[in-house]
Amino acid sequence: MLELKGYFFKFLIAGYYMKTLKNVTISIVCERFLYSVIFLLTVSMTPLAEPNNGTEAHLRSAEFALNSFDYDQVVESYINAFNSSNDIETLKQAAWLSKNYGFKSKSISLAKIWLEIEPDNDAALLFLINRQLESDLIIAAKKNLKLLISRNEGESDEILYSIYPYLSDENVENLEVLISSFTKIYKKSALVKYLYSSVLLENGKVGEAIRQAELSSKLSPIWEKPKLLLARALLLSGKNEEAVSYLAHMIGDQINPSSDSRLELALAYMSSDRLDDALGQVSQILLERNSEYSALRLMAIINFRLEHYDSASKDFNELLEKDMFRMDSLFYLARISEQKSNFSDALKYYSMVTSGVNTVYSQRKVVSLLLSMNQVSEAKNHLKDFGQKHPKYMNEMLQIESNLYSELDEYEEALVLSEKLVLYYPKNTGYQLKRANLLLELDRKNEALEAYSTIVKNSPRDPNALNAYGYVLTNYSNNYKKAYKLIKKAIKLDPDNPAIIDSYGWILYRMGKYEEAEEELNRAYQLYKDPEIAFHLIKVLLKTNKKERAKNIFTEARVLFMDNKYLIDINEDVFK
Repeated sequence: MLELKGYFFKFLIAGYYMKTLKNVTISIVCERFLYSVIFLLTVSMTPLAEPNNGTEAHLRSAEFALNSFDYDQVVESYINAFNSSNDIETLKQAAWLSKNYGFKSKSISLAKIWLEIEPDNDAALLFLINRQLESDLIIAAKKNLKLLISRNEGESDEILYSIYPYLSDENVENLEVLISSFTKIYKKSALVKYLYSSVLLENGKVGEAIRQAELSSKLSPIWEKPKLLLARALLLSGKNEEAVSYLAHMIGDQINPSSDSRLELALAYMSSDRLDDALGQVSQILLERNSEYSALRLMAIINFRLEHYDSASKDFNELLEKDMFRMDSLFYLARISEQKSNFSDALKYYSMVTSGVNTVYSQRKVVSLLLSMNQVSEAKNHLKDFGQKHPKYMNEMLQIESNLYSELDEYEEALVLSEKLVLYYPKNTGYQLKRANLLLELDRKNEALEAYSTIVKNSPRDPNALNAYGYVLTNYSNNYKKAYKLIKKAIKLDPDNPAIIDSYGWILYRMGKYEEAEEELNRAYQLYKDPEIAFHLIKVLLKTNKKERAKNIFTEARVLFMDNKYLIDINEDVFK
């Protein structure tokens, strides 16, 4: 639990930069920047100044709020502790907690105070840049990034290249806009073209990513990274054979091919399901450099894909012993344990995945495994404890916990958690829609309709909000005219969304336009096999006396969705 001097919170907030230091190559001219960040992070892990009585009371309040899962109050208590002590370490912790809990406006305000107190602190400036990036303040982020570059010695584009791994990609669209602006400043920089290609690829803009990687490679023909990025872009564009051929020729032209190029070729082979060829490339790397842990990781993943679980386990355990790729290793060991029906080990390993892209999935698996063991209370407590210890994932854990209560028909508890999410993230339409739906489940129809109406007023061009309100009006009122108008607007904004097409078909059915309804519901069901869509389609088919087709749809749906409530409800009608 939280200690008065804040060690627990320091443990929570330290990971953001530290996790990136292992796998980033930094040019020598930028060592000053890198080591200043490391130094400042080390300083941030030191104990807080001895608290006075007021500060101590606020820190106790933070501990109490954390135990009550009142995350907003945790941050407020830390802000109050700073105000009563003027201790910079307390301020940093408040800023980091605000960021990790997703309280963007608070984190920006605290970042500005931090920078006012320590105007020459690169870490403070970088923290502010990232919070501005996440909050759509791109012009301000660019201005401050230019300032950060100017404060470090060396070529400006090299400094930007070194800083890039530390920039937040929480909002990758904003990061793309930011880096794009620097391509206009450094028009002949291979480094900046490479960065721009990277962020374009991350944002799914493969064609332009290929073009920028080619430009980077032309500007620096002997530099390997843009060539490897080009190969990755070819893979992501579906040109697997072209990527394999490109990399194979590249390696063939080298006297001593680099590990990176062989790894990229192995990935290309994997994407083409040529797992034995991929294994050959990785084996060659390990033959030449037996401590190449990236290659060992990929070998373990290939063995997992080949269902060579014992070999994969051996490799992942070796990585754990070397403290390399720890989260990946734990994740795959959990999956291997699950494949072997060793559910206690699977539970143990999934529980230990506390960062990285597999974190949320792993915690869902923990809940699923606990429920399969009839350990409902343990599942609920796990989500609470995980969100408490790992604030970066607090909102996801609250969502999963709310969904869990819904699945258990404990809608009051689900609503409490949903309202907490709405309070913390008032601009998140998804959380508001979830709350409105829970009000319906609790038979609080008028409150629910009012909630949906408010959501649409605040987000008049959100197709999901328009569709949800229209669908609810279709089912819970006779105001079909308004429901039709809302759904029609939603379908114009998102014409290929099967959920919206289903709602459109359903309102047409309710309005007695059966032929049009059948056409739309057919289209929705072809796009997405779903029991609710099947239910709607069967209702229309029965209404138009197409019983054989209704039976066929029902039979298919029962195979796909056994014991679904929609299909149970319509079973008698189909076989009358």
